[in-house]
Amino acid sequence: MEARPLVVTDDEDLLDDLLRIAAAAGVDITHARTAESRAFWRSAPLVLLDARQVRGAVLAQLPRRSGVIVVSATEPDGNVWEHCVLLGVERTVLLPQAEDLLVAVLADTLHRGPGGGRVVSVIGARGGAGASVLASAVAVAGVRAGVGVVLADCDPWGAGLDVLLGLETDPGLRWPDLATPVGRVPAEALHESLPSVTGPRIGRPSRTRRSDAHHGRLSVLSFGSDDHGGAPPTPETLTVVLDACRRAGEVAVLDVPRVPDPLGDVALENSDLVVVVATADVLACYAARRVVDRIDAAGARAGLVVRGPSVGGIGADDLARSLELPLIAQMRPQPHLSRDVELGHAPGEDPRTPLGRAALAVLSAVAGSELRP
Repeated sequence: MEARPLVVTDDEDLLDDLLRIAAAAGVDITHARTAESRAFWRSAPLVLLDARQVRGAVLAQLPRRSGVIVVSATEPDGNVWEHCVLLGVERTVLLPQAEDLLVAVLADTLHRGPGGGRVVSVIGARGGAGASVLASAVAVAGVRAGVGVVLADCDPWGAGLDVLLGLETDPGLRWPDLATPVGRVPAEALHESLPSVTGPRIGRPSRTRRSDAHHGRLSVLSFGSDDHGGAPPTPETLTVVLDACRRAGEVAVLDVPRVPDPLGDVALENSDLVVVVATADVLACYAARRVVDRIDAAGARAGLVVRGPSVGGIGADDLARSLELPLIAQMRPQPHLSRDVELGHAPGEDPRTPLGRAALAVLSAVAGSELRP
C-alpha cells in the first residue's frame, strides 16, 4: 500500500484546515492525534506536524527525518524552535498564509515514485553469528523479487559488504566519498554512483552498465579500503539515503554492528524491522538479550533468525520465547557456504538453500507481503 502524508494534530480546527488543503491537492492523508507512531513517522512521504505536538514528538524520541513541516496559526516560541532542530524540521509555516504552499507540497508527494519503501537492519547476537551474510542474502532476495535494493554497511570494523559480494575493486562511491547531503537525493542517483549488480548477474557480481534500470538492482554502500580516506559517515547522511529508498519504494538493508555507535543507533531508529541473528546456544541467548534491549530502546520492531544446529538441545522456539521475539526463520546448517562465498557466489544466490529461504522470510516479513523467488 502506498504511504500517505501524515498529519499529527489533536486540534479539530487545524485538522479541518489541513483536510481541506489536502483535498485541494488531491491527496489522501493519514491522521494521528499524537506523535507516537514510529511506523507512520518513518514511512510517510511527508509529515505535517502541529506546532503544539513538536515537544511530544521529541519526548517520544522520534528519529530525525526529512520531510517534516511544522504548521501553526501563530509564530512559534523559542522552545518550539529548539525542538524543531532536534527533529530535523525542514520548515515551519503559518496558516492561512501558507495554504498555497502546502497544496503544492502535498501535491508533490504524488510524483515521488511509488513510496512505501522499507528499511530492514540485521544485527548479530554475538560475534560470528552471520549477520553480514544474512544481510547480503536479504538484499539478493530483494533483487530476485524485482525490487531495487541498497545494501548499506554500517559496521566500519567488518571486512566490507563490497568484499562479500565481490565488488571491492569496482568503481563507485563509498561512505568516505559522500559528503553530508542537504535535502533529498533521488534513488536513481544513488544507484548510478554506487557499485551495483543487477538481477541476472547476482551469481557473478560484476559492474553494471550505466544504462541498466535501477529496478531490480543491488547497490552496495560500504566503507571501502583505507586508501579512500575521507571523514566517517554521519547519521544525517544515512538518513538521507534511507529517505531516498523509502520514497522510491525500494528496500534498504543495513548491516548494523553489535557495539553501539551513532550510525548504528540511527539505523535501528529508522528500521521497519530489525533482525537479530543468533546461534542456538546459551551464550547467544545471553548476548542477544543485550542486543534486544538496545533495539527496544530505539523503539524498533524486532524479529529473530536462529542458526542451527544446537549442540545443547536449545530449540529456535525456546530462544524466541526467552527473548520474547517472533521467530522469522530457523536455518539448518548449509554445507559449503563459506566455500561458495570464497568462490564469488553471492550469499543466498540459490533460493532453495537454508540461507536463501531465511532471506526470503525476512524480506516477506519487512514487506508485509508474500514474495516469491
